[in-house]
Amino acid sequence: MSAKPGFVMQTFIRCTQDALWDALTDPDRMGAWHFMARRAELEGDTYALYLEGGAPLFRMRKIADTPKTRIEATFEPQWEGGGAPSRTVFLIRPEGPYCALTVEHYDLTFPVVPTEGVADGWSRWAASLKTWLETGSALRMAMPASAEAGA
Repeated sequence: MSAKPGFVMQTFIRCTQDALWDALTDPDRMGAWHFMARRAELEGDTYALYLEGGAPLFRMRKIADTPKTRIEATFEPQWEGGGAPSRTVFLIRPEGPYCALTVEHYDLTFPVVPTEGVADGWSRWAASLKTWLETGSALRMAMPASAEAGA
């Protein structure tokens, strides 16, 4: 396991720490806001996310967490060409009426290219999460074919 993340991103969301934690850990909420997944299931310590037609998107097995501030999990792509399993860390820090959310992605087996592949996917993920928490509506979109090929 790598000590340095291959990708880091931060965003600020107008929400409570509880609301952000719930959005990241409650499978019903995950399916409501995720930009591609329409359904999420939790079995034991593993989340499975599925596309609208039921095809698997990815799995995340919780490695460790500190309630309301940190989640460490595997990231296991289930789509063709999705790459090898890797590891993610989500860090939540309240700042008044906002929360700072930092995403760290470790053990990537391919290069990170700005606006493509993993970078584009995380940007879309964060935009949909932020929009859902702030407005109640998710941004539903697919990855462009060129971005999927880079992942």
